[in-house]
Amino acid sequence: MDHERSTPPGRVVNAAAGSADQVLQVGHVAGDVHVHGDPAPSLPPPRQLPREVTHFTGRAAELSKLDALLGNAGSARSSTVVISAIAGAPGIGKTSLAVHWSHQVRERFPDGQLYVNLRGYDASPPLSADHVLDAFLRALGLPAGRIPQDTDAKASVYRSFLAERRMLVLLDNAATPDQIRPLLPNEPGCLVLVTSRSRLSGLVARDGAHRISLDLLAPDEASSLLRDIVGQDRTDREPKAVDELARRCAYLPLALRITAERLAARPRSTVAELVHELADERQRLDVLAAADDDECTAVRTVFSWSYHSLPRDTARMFRQLGLHPGPTISLDAATALTGSTTTVTRRLLDNLVAVHLLAETESRRYQFHDLLRDYAAEQALLDEPDAQCGLAVQRLFEWYLHTAHAALFAYYPLNPELPIDSPPATCRALEFTGLDHARRWLSTEYPNLVALIRRAPNLSQHTACWQLTIAIGTYMMQELPVADRIDVHRHGLAAAQHTGHQLGQAWAYLNLGSASRDAHHYDDAIEYGQRVLAISRSIDAKFMEGAALGNLARCFNDLRRYTKAAELGNQSLSIYRKIGNLRNVGLSLIQLGESEHGLGQLEQANAHIQQGLDIVTALKGTTLQALALRCQAKIFHAQGQRDLAIQSLNRAALLSKSVRDDRRYGDALNQLGELYNDIGEPDQSRNAWREAIAVLAYLDPPQADRIRIQLNSFENGNINDS
Repeated sequence: MDHERSTPPGRVVNAAAGSADQVLQVGHVAGDVHVHGDPAPSLPPPRQLPREVTHFTGRAAELSKLDALLGNAGSARSSTVVISAIAGAPGIGKTSLAVHWSHQVRERFPDGQLYVNLRGYDASPPLSADHVLDAFLRALGLPAGRIPQDTDAKASVYRSFLAERRMLVLLDNAATPDQIRPLLPNEPGCLVLVTSRSRLSGLVARDGAHRISLDLLAPDEASSLLRDIVGQDRTDREPKAVDELARRCAYLPLALRITAERLAARPRSTVAELVHELADERQRLDVLAAADDDECTAVRTVFSWSYHSLPRDTARMFRQLGLHPGPTISLDAATALTGSTTTVTRRLLDNLVAVHLLAETESRRYQFHDLLRDYAAEQALLDEPDAQCGLAVQRLFEWYLHTAHAALFAYYPLNPELPIDSPPATCRALEFTGLDHARRWLSTEYPNLVALIRRAPNLSQHTACWQLTIAIGTYMMQELPVADRIDVHRHGLAAAQHTGHQLGQAWAYLNLGSASRDAHHYDDAIEYGQRVLAISRSIDAKFMEGAALGNLARCFNDLRRYTKAAELGNQSLSIYRKIGNLRNVGLSLIQLGESEHGLGQLEQANAHIQQGLDIVTALKGTTLQALALRCQAKIFHAQGQRDLAIQSLNRAALLSKSVRDDRRYGDALNQLGELYNDIGEPDQSRNAWREAIAVLAYLDPPQADRIRIQLNSFENGNINDS
């Protein structure tokens, strides 16, 4: 079969496909070279800069310093630029300066621009370098399943991708040098801009960064910014009031912009009237808070000017958005939250975007700026009646739950019926056209789904919490690291226990058992399986009883306790036959055959596996077909039918890959490597193991490590033999 490999887009690779397209250069190749298919098309260079800043004013000295640094890019030892605000004040314009200048020079970096908000000073936890490296490597064209698990390894791959390229990297809102260092390329042709509220002295001292301390705007620049936004006609009539308004805003760019937008939105108001509104000492002190005071106090006051001038329906939209716990929100989710129509919701969201209280990060998806999310949530508690907050949260959870449930069956049609409440008539959950559509939605919304699950207890959404965890269980099993799965299902278990729902607890234990088995935590997996068994028998839930027995049988197969596994597998098979669950009859036959193979009963094992394969093939159960073929390959190998074994494993790998089941794809590659090793095909074995490591490094690090150790031992043995 083909073993696809990822290469940094835009780099020199060699294609042996009869074209002069790309070139792969190697020094020495041991053994035969096998090339299959055309090379994958390169992705376009990343262009991740936020949109250009409107009405950018001033900063001439700082722009000149940046231009001077650009002149040295490519020759200086380090071209990292740290932009920080004195006393770390928010809203000083660090990001505006960095984005504005980056747009001016982006043509100097033809290989692309990378951008990330590191959330160093944010209500949410700061982004780790590990998290950012994942995102950057994906943007550079490396598939998620092939990104290394270790942070240092990710950083090494990242630096390799940037080698000999001219790229601009903008790291926004950093907290510490440690958050930044793994993201620094080695190439002098790359330029890194870092914005932070701290001075990042360690980055200057150890890494040679050039610091630009960003101060408040000069008085004339602040007044000029107000004039640009409000309009010359109005401001020329009140020049002194404009200067006073700038002073009352402490010459802080964020405060100036929000104030000017409010004034522009009130064409019948005078500048002097707004100055008078700022005369209140408590508000003025908030804006002009000293560096040692709580930064949020000043920002809160500035935000209040925008909030209190909103139309009633737009203000309600703003504070209801504060009830959403996730990092972004789609138009559909916002519509569910408000209980309104899509048209009305879009208009209100556009109103908020227009006055800079909300950002539209992509079509139909929105995000609050750093502290605005906290402020919106605060206003929801202050201004929205408790009952209305409760209804909005209920609508939000219902929409996410039933949309996730719909996505599940598009993603994996053979999934069993789940104990999820029927959607209310008012819930307009999304519908999905197929696997790809569902997968895109689940991937995009996963951070929001996890945020909902974690916040659910505080929002009295315990039932929705455990139901949501089982709705996304299959997606997580195939596409997410096992540690994430365990964390989510523990939240689901706690929620089910809080409600006392026995079947909900059984599902949570079942998912925890499956995740623990994939993590090779067999003691935990067996304990969870036994708990599912006890609960299911106490409430006469036959499907769950069969599932518990099946999970336990898989654990004992892994532990090579085949007699026990066969005993449990037969019990599971009997239950599924009685209740007529054909999908799980097929699965049980496959697992029983695996146990019988372990006991040396090859003919009986092959018969059971073939029966199971026939059933799941008729049901179009691609994942289970791949499992059956992998089990069948073991029997063919034991019977000396090597060609059939290789054929079965190649088919299993292709099936798993076709439905993006990378975990099972990696398992098939590993098994293929073992088979090639046994039959004396070292090059094929090495290739299969290397690809298995790349695929499993993200999803199953312990298994990837085991394969890596096996590969190292194999290669060292070959060296010693030579």
